[in-house]
Amino acid sequence: MSRFFFVSLFLASISPATLPGFEPLYERAPIHYNETEEDTILIRLIASAEPGGPLATGTDREILEQLLKALEVPIESQVLVFSKTSAQNSRISPRTPRAIYFSDNAYVGWVQGGEIEVATFDEKPGMVFHLVEMTSREGNQPPKLARERSCLNCHAGSANQNLPGLMVRSVYADETGQPLFQAGTFHTRQDSPIEERWGGWYVTGAVDHSGHLGNRLSKGDRAGNEVTVHPISEAALTTLDEVVNTEPYLHGGQSDVVALMMLEHQVGVHNALIEANLTTQTTLHRHVEMQKAFGEPIDGPLSDTNTRVLANVAERVLKEMLYVDEFVLPGGVEGSEAFQKAFQRNERKYGTGRSLKDFRLYERLMKYRCSHLIYCDAFDQLPDEIRTIILEQLHGILTEPSSYPEFSHLSSSEREHILEIVSETLPRLSSSWK
Repeated sequence: MSRFFFVSLFLASISPATLPGFEPLYERAPIHYNETEEDTILIRLIASAEPGGPLATGTDREILEQLLKALEVPIESQVLVFSKTSAQNSRISPRTPRAIYFSDNAYVGWVQGGEIEVATFDEKPGMVFHLVEMTSREGNQPPKLARERSCLNCHAGSANQNLPGLMVRSVYADETGQPLFQAGTFHTRQDSPIEERWGGWYVTGAVDHSGHLGNRLSKGDRAGNEVTVHPISEAALTTLDEVVNTEPYLHGGQSDVVALMMLEHQVGVHNALIEANLTTQTTLHRHVEMQKAFGEPIDGPLSDTNTRVLANVAERVLKEMLYVDEFVLPGGVEGSEAFQKAFQRNERKYGTGRSLKDFRLYERLMKYRCSHLIYCDAFDQLPDEIRTIILEQLHGILTEPSSYPEFSHLSSSEREHILEIVSETLPRLSSSWK
């Protein structure tokens, strides 16, 4: 049998996750998602929590606040979603929206009277979902963690390349929060038109010259054919205090539009990083198995096919990180300074004071279009093979733009500033950056 034919058969056995009768990629070697004993910042935090400590006493709201503090998730990142698009739908409604908080390394969801949902990162399985069990916790004892496989029914679907990841959905929600699926839904990304965003979400702040689906309730006719949309308020809202009881929420009546846009950007980047991580692990495992099959050294160079796989996934990461196809905002975005200041607390500044967390909020979200998530755990934990390729491609994009026409949206001055910032603030840079 020729090597080419053997390789064809071998690659054919690596069937897509969507094919019936095959385990999804994340359940195969070497990842084994649901069999892996995960190690995330949340697991370490709960394991170290003591009886009678900050995570063991007080109300659910107080424990949520302590959890966010320990995970370094700012309460000012709060956004509120009232559509029933969660594992805890029975507790969610326009009167009792679900709160989502996020940082560079964690996502936390909370509903009144329910469990706390947390997504954090592990370098082998990627993104891991847990429930912090509040409804069954014992007095003066830290809550326990549950890892629910059912989370992957939504979080590892086709919208996420059939890999464990996050999503932001925009739906037409009725007065109970139930999505009217006959009207359609949107998976919101940074390239989504503003007109499609935030259905089923509360929004405080405004986007100039643009309408959106936030702060709206929908109603379907009896036949289920036609849906009408009704605004909760005709004017942009600066607070939700007159709309819902905001006292239970850590950041009151805020569901900031800039926080929502940053959430959408982060979800896209984190999903791309997870794809890069799991694809690289799988590719390297396949390479080793191939080398063994042919009696060759397992540390031999990757084949051209495997090299192209990694180069392609690196390009997908960079298209998210460099805001390719970001929807051009027709005017300015007005949000809360509280979120912007909280978001920038851990910024890494270049000597001139520039940072990848500098906002623009006119025509586009950020001043320098290279994602701050280049510093996040999910990026830092990438296998060295793919991390190096991403950084080499990034350096080429910034220094040899004619070779990367798909990134032509970056001006020469913007590329120069990004090059300076990353060169001075990111550790473990590849050789081309020296």
